[in-house]
Amino acid sequence: MQSIWLVGINAKFAHTNPAIRYLKNYADNPAVGIAEYTINMPLESILSDLLNKGGRAYGFSVYIWNVDFCRRLGAALKREGAAVLFGGPEATYSPESFLEYGDVILGEGEKPFRAWTEAFLAGREPRRETPSLCFLEGGKKRTNPAASPVELQELEQPYFDLKELKNRVVYYESSRGCPFACSYCLSSIEKGVRFAPAEKVKQDLELFRRAGVMRVKFVDRTFNADKARAKEIFRDIAEKGGNTGFHFEIAADLLDDETAEILSRAKKGLIQLEIGVQSTHPPTLRAIRREQDFSHTRRMVRRIAEGGNVHQHLDLIAGLPLEGLGEFAKSIDDVMDVGAEKVQLGFLKVLHGSAMEAEAARYGIEYQKSAPYEVTRTDAIAPAELALLHEIEYLLDRAYNSGLFPQTVRWFSRQCGGYFAFFREWNDLAKEGKPPRNWTEGDLAASLLAFGERRNIPYGRDFLRWDALCRNFRPRLPEFLEQPGREAERRAFYRDFPEEWVPENRKGKRPWHYTRLEWFSADIPGYLREGKLREKETIVLFDYAAGVRRVLGQEPFQEKSETGKQ
Repeated sequence: MQSIWLVGINAKFAHTNPAIRYLKNYADNPAVGIAEYTINMPLESILSDLLNKGGRAYGFSVYIWNVDFCRRLGAALKREGAAVLFGGPEATYSPESFLEYGDVILGEGEKPFRAWTEAFLAGREPRRETPSLCFLEGGKKRTNPAASPVELQELEQPYFDLKELKNRVVYYESSRGCPFACSYCLSSIEKGVRFAPAEKVKQDLELFRRAGVMRVKFVDRTFNADKARAKEIFRDIAEKGGNTGFHFEIAADLLDDETAEILSRAKKGLIQLEIGVQSTHPPTLRAIRREQDFSHTRRMVRRIAEGGNVHQHLDLIAGLPLEGLGEFAKSIDDVMDVGAEKVQLGFLKVLHGSAMEAEAARYGIEYQKSAPYEVTRTDAIAPAELALLHEIEYLLDRAYNSGLFPQTVRWFSRQCGGYFAFFREWNDLAKEGKPPRNWTEGDLAASLLAFGERRNIPYGRDFLRWDALCRNFRPRLPEFLEQPGREAERRAFYRDFPEEWVPENRKGKRPWHYTRLEWFSADIPGYLREGKLREKETIVLFDYAAGVRRVLGQEPFQEKSETGKQ
């Protein structure tokens, strides 16, 4: 019977916790079990389930999103007489807030947890034998000497029951540490980078492919810190193909044309890249110790986008030192103009143990004192300005990052003098009606249409209709975007529908069930190819079975990427 339970409190059901699996594997003891739940489950239900397992000890993997939840569970289990352990970044860098409820393993946990398990199960006192352990003794905090780092090639991939992983998201670690020392990140106090061999990583990824995993998210802080190793793994993914997607956090500084060429060979949708830009304001980048050449980032993101097969996600952080609203507005414009499929507008979190925590007073940074420790003001940016950025973040996510109206956002921003200017103006209009957080997709489209009409933006309805029609399925448009009066032309077109356009799997099906014939007053396909918009009636057949858009009188049109050319 398992008497020690490692507990993961995940953000979503589809997520998995690699930390507790690494610990179980390394402990190599059948008395250790794992139990996973989500933050959305009632705490009482989780507590009841854990108590029913009859464990003598429970360990929690603690992060910024579950810290209070884990602390409350640990306190309840301790009251029931169980031994409690905490680990993970939130416990490592603020152990004092946990010691009332249990002991804390600081830093990497594999070796300490194995020592703790062996002592505990043998009836010995684990505090005497466990390296990196922090605990209370006689009301005073004690910390044992640190364990030596584990060799990553010794660690088996953490998922022992691959059958449970089908259609789930797997978190996977192929390196520890980071070559950079960004002051807002815990890497700022860690030294060096260690890598698992590329051959081992490739073997692990093949196991995930065969298991039908939906996506593997690498938790490496900078996956391409070793450029040659990253290329080898990218090349293997491109050559193997399959349906499992792979997500990497990378540094654009380290990208080169050879990497872009390798990535261009991958099946569409197989690889996602998350690139931390954070800011384009040079004084801010110097202050956070993350200077970079944004012109190189811009060139490489666009170079990779040319292949139309790799999803790219760029990150910004509001509330960094020395960056006021005006400077951050420019960062938004700079990053949006690159044309990535997603731009994440985040907010500074002043993490325990980070260099930023020690430097906060220097920059007038105030932040929440409990998780997630988000910035509330700085010397450069006021609370009302941060509140505005939160409102813009929501509109950006709904209209652009969602993939619902990306070309509309780009076109409207071009007419408004920039992305930040557009979102700020649109946000003012949005406040006049139904709260944006209550919008349906139709409300979103209606608000954009109203903005375009109030601003007299040319072809605004055309761009809205284009985005609404560019889906993976035949959509039903809101009534105000439908195009009446063309029924006779549509019937005439479908009477003579070209046989060569009928996909093999649609033989005998009526083509108007899987296509839409639509008219535009401007040549939007030409604009997306060339960056110039001409007023010209353009007839487009949206073929959802074949996945192409046919401009009548031209070859089938499919833009290479979501970016377009601005």
